[in-house]
Amino acid sequence: MIDIDKEIETLKVQRVAALETRAEQIGKIAAKADLNILEISDAELLKEFQAIAERFRHKATASGPAQV
Repeated sequence: MIDIDKEIETLKVQRVAALETRAEQIGKIAAKADLNILEISDAELLKEFQAIAERFRHKATASGPAQV
């Protein structure tokens, strides 16, 4: 049982690291698009990111399962 607990903890750490890496990557892309210099609220920016995510979800659903 202890081995499973260690495995779970290791996976949690890996998940956090992967999320941080992805967040940094998205931040760099946003900066390249000059989003960092626009006068836009966090709420408005979040709304736009959610719309982008929804378009990609819709696209993935229409074309079948996403390939990794």
